[in-house]
Formats: sequence, C-alpha cells, structure tokens
Amino acid sequence: MSKDARCFSMALLVACLLSMGASYRTQNFIVTADTPELAKEIGDAAERFRRDLAIEWLGHELPPWNDICPITVQVAPHLGAGGATSFYFSHGRPHGWRMSLQGCRERVLDSVLPHEITHTIFATHFGRPLPRWADEGASTSVEHPSELAKQHRMLLNFLSTGRGIAFNKMFAMREYPRDILPLYSQGYSLVKFLIAQGGKQKFVQYVGDGMNSGHWTAATQRHYGYASLGELQQTWLSWVKQGSPVEPEALAALTGAIAPSGTPADEPTTSPAPSTEVATATEPSAASSTSTLFAHPDNSWYARQRERVHQEDEPSSGSLRVDPPVSLLR
Repeated sequence: MSKDARCFSMALLVACLLSMGASYRTQNFIVTADTPELAKEIGDAAERFRRDLAIEWLGHELPPWNDICPITVQVAPHLGAGGATSFYFSHGRPHGWRMSLQGCRERVLDSVLPHEITHTIFATHFGRPLPRWADEGASTSVEHPSELAKQHRMLLNFLSTGRGIAFNKMFAMREYPRDILPLYSQGYSLVKFLIAQGGKQKFVQYVGDGMNSGHWTAATQRHYGYASLGELQQTWLSWVKQGSPVEPEALAALTGAIAPSGTPADEPTTSPAPSTEVATATEPSAASSTSTLFAHPDNSWYARQRERVHQEDEPSSGSLRVDPPVSLLR
C-alpha cells in the first residue's frame, strides 16, 4: 500500500470512529467510546501511561507521534478483557496506529490499556519488531497484580505438563507459536526475573544489545553475567520453583549457584527477518505471523485456543519441564 493510500485509509478510519460514538482527542490519541466521560477517562489515562511507562522503561518521555493513534473501546461488566494494537514500520518509525480495547472498566484501565501502550513505547523506541517473548513479557508485566497472578498459575501448569519453551527456541522466535499462551506466561516470568536483577532500563538495554548483535549468549553474559542461555534457563527454573522471589537476598542466593545440566544449545537458531508490519486482531488465527496479540484467558478467544491446543498437541522436543513443589500449585 502506498503512503498516500495509507494516509487516506487513516483519515477515513478516524472519520468513521468519530461517527460511531463519543470521542475525545488528546495530543497522541483519539478515543471512541460509549460515553464522553469514558472516552475522556481512557484518553487521559493513555497519555499518562505513555508518559510514565516511557520514563520507567527508557528513562525519558517519548516525543509526540506524527500519526495520532485511534483507540476504540468496548466496556461491559462481563466482557472478556483483551486488546489489539496494529502498526507498520517505515524508515525505523512506527506508523498507522490502531488500538482496540475491551473488558470491564477496571481491567481496561489497569491492565489492557497499559499493556497496549507498552507495545507502542517499545515499537517507538526500537523502530522494529521485538522478539516475541520480550515484547509480550514486558507488556504483560505492567498489568494489574490479579492478572499477573493468573499468568504465574498458568506458567506452573505449562511447565509441569511439558508445554514450557526451551530458551534457545524461545529467543529465536520472531513469530507467535501455535501454542501461544505459554509464550505469554513464560515471557512475563523471564522479564520479571531479569528486571529484578537490574531494573527496567537495564532490560531494555539488554534487548537492544541482543537485537543489534544477534548474539544473545554474549548479550546475556554482558548484562546479567550468565555464561549461556542454558545457565539462564536453569537459574530461572530454580527461581520459579522457589516461588519467583524478587528480594535481593533470594536472588543473590540463586545467581551463580545453579550449574547448567543437560541444557539446550546456547544460541538460538537463525530465523527469517521480521516483517515490517505488525498487525493485531481480537481473534486471530493460530498461524497469524505478524500479530501483537493480547487477551486474558478468562472468557476470551485465548481460553478456547488454549483448550484446543491442549487437546490436540503433544509437547514438542524443544519444550522444557519442571515439577514444582505441590505447595506452588495451590
């Protein structure tokens, strides 16, 4: 699609949004919702998250976007929480933003919106697609504690049933796997583990180093001191078994104390170059290769997808398994 065609499509989209319901315009967003009050609440929160989360992750605010980001919102008490953000990259910059949010008011404001805003911050900062685990893991990490607790419970289930993803395989993923939910839970857990060892800005530097060099083992050693992805994986697994503590004393006891044993190859296999477009959908196909997907498992497409994949798929040879103590599964 040509640049003129994209501009026309965006103008048409904004015009359609304005005709659909109440709207509210901020510097970087135009929100369409059922009521003017809700549209304003979402718009102001979007600007606040854009500013505050950028400072947390990057150490500074983002400059204003050239393209305004339309946000459509559906809010209902029993509506499953989920969101989608699409954009494309051109000359190292994201363009053509489109964001949709749905769920109860509380989850939209404290989980779905900050998750999607984090995607836009990372896209703006890096100017290209991120590894799936890092993008989704970081975006999930800013959600409400109740949602993070769900991710932890699902992670324990995935790791104890052979659906975990070996790190050499996970770090190589530029597209979403068919069994998508373990990527979210495991990506979030690893991001939490790394952030506990140096903060969010160090994590962003690490991801940038790994993306630029293409050598994740060297980047991991430089930023976190692990000799290999295998050692990182084994230490992370031990941390998960102990309840994922973030206290410095608990982390210090783990770091360097876990010797890798039977770990996978250190470096991920070469993957095709990522697409310059990132598109999302509320209910994408399992084979969608350029999606930045997000939805919670309760009452959503992801719940149905999880059940279908769980029934049809056997664990792959690239999976990892851990049997946590029974107390962790309660």
